[in-house]
Amino acid sequence: MRTRSKAGIFKPKALCADNIDLEPSSVEEALAHPAWRSAVQAEYDALIANSTWELCSLPPGRKAIGCKWLFKIKKNPDGTINHRKARLVAKGCSQVPGCDFTETFSPVVKPATIRVILSVAVTKGWPLRQVDVNNAFLNGDLVNDVYMQQPPGFVQHGSSGETLVCHLTKALYGLRQAPRAWFDKLKQFLVSTGFTLSKSDASLFVRSTFDNTLYVLVYVDDIVITGSSSDEIDCFVRQLHNKFALKDLGDLQYFLGLKVTRSSSGTLHLCQRKYIRELLARSSMSTAKSVHTPMVSSSMLSKGEGDYLADPTEYRSLAGALQYIVLTRPDIAYAVNRVCQFMHAPTNLHLVALKRILRYLRGTLSYGLLFRRSERLSLVGYADANWGLDFDDHRSTTGFCVYYGHTPISWCSKKQQVVSRSTAEAEYRSLAAATSDVAWLTSLLTELKLSSIDPPIVWCDNSSAVAVAANPVLHSKFKHVELDLFFVREKVASGELVVGEVPACDQVAYILTKPLSVSLFTRFRNSLRVVPLEEVG
Repeated sequence: MRTRSKAGIFKPKALCADNIDLEPSSVEEALAHPAWRSAVQAEYDALIANSTWELCSLPPGRKAIGCKWLFKIKKNPDGTINHRKARLVAKGCSQVPGCDFTETFSPVVKPATIRVILSVAVTKGWPLRQVDVNNAFLNGDLVNDVYMQQPPGFVQHGSSGETLVCHLTKALYGLRQAPRAWFDKLKQFLVSTGFTLSKSDASLFVRSTFDNTLYVLVYVDDIVITGSSSDEIDCFVRQLHNKFALKDLGDLQYFLGLKVTRSSSGTLHLCQRKYIRELLARSSMSTAKSVHTPMVSSSMLSKGEGDYLADPTEYRSLAGALQYIVLTRPDIAYAVNRVCQFMHAPTNLHLVALKRILRYLRGTLSYGLLFRRSERLSLVGYADANWGLDFDDHRSTTGFCVYYGHTPISWCSKKQQVVSRSTAEAEYRSLAAATSDVAWLTSLLTELKLSSIDPPIVWCDNSSAVAVAANPVLHSKFKHVELDLFFVREKVASGELVVGEVPACDQVAYILTKPLSVSLFTRFRNSLRVVPLEEVG
């Protein structure tokens, strides 16, 4: 038989035309490409102009940490190249604690705080503005002496030919204390312009005068601003721009991976469609068949079922990624909580349960949290528990959600830390958890110069738990939970909280404690204001 290769017939090689768009793997490769060379030079010039370091000889007894260049192609939504970004980062992993750095903690805004601010802005019709600080970490001032090797490709020597190192005067990406240094710098500026740092959330800043109110939310270099006056917001953005180089992104549209859509009627929709699509693509489930619920209603997961996965890395990665989606999707909170309980030793059955959540998300891509105007901004909570349904340790699951107006702003689905000896005890522990969250939200609203129009109320569907919250009944059965007992009872006695009984058919937190049938799940999902973008009007 005469083959095509013997006859001299060859299939033409398909050459990739996108090789030029690949990110360089080394600085030498970058400097050989004109576009990347310009990006590297621009970053280096910016660092020099910022007086990020001073060249000096390395002091005796000190060690210089390394550094490297990172390269990233920034693309437009249509896939075309926007620009090429080069960034110099320090190798913070080699920093010596107590010598190169001390404290590293830097706060970021809590998700519940973001939802409270959005709910207030929607109800009051306030504008939402977003800015992004350019090279934010480079603005931070260092307290400790840090020495770093010179950037590859830009090495200079002393007059005698000796090797010089960079004595850092400003923070650099990669340093362990860089986020803290930047936040301290930003906090000093905001406080100097009349803002007050919130005690309930260290990344929330409030400025309230007789005429205007301004709220600022900070998540590293992403800043969201809202307030009662557009002129006041414009003035503050100009002040911020005079202090730091920033990009004014205009109206809030995309924040922390959350797509923000505001309709002409004033409603606001939070969705993570892009993030979910990327997660589905990563798990090869973009074309998977969708399902109506994230868990089978009869699901009874146990750590001893099925065969252990040979490599649990993918399971752990997907389970961790799903936790971020819970920020806007309380409807999957219970299912995600369940699959995350087996991350230490997942089996094939646990993987099936996890992939069912992905299949559910596949069919509800455009679903998200809906914020609508509310005539009465009051705190209303729902607390529930499933008693001893975990077959491995018989612990109960706490579930609660708290509304501020029409929209839930805080929710939780979590296994209790101890075994409850009765349904009433399990429900009461959930009631105490919800009460703690309501107390924090009340404190936050006070700092925002707001309040709950009506006294905060928490609804529970267990008559015994409701009775114990207000009266010293069944005390013999609650001796071992006295702290929770008196914490809730004190709030009720002082009038700071009302605890009421609600029928099980109206218990919204039901969806946070157990798998449900399609009809019940759909009903409670709507109660949680999780709706598709197409229904926003």
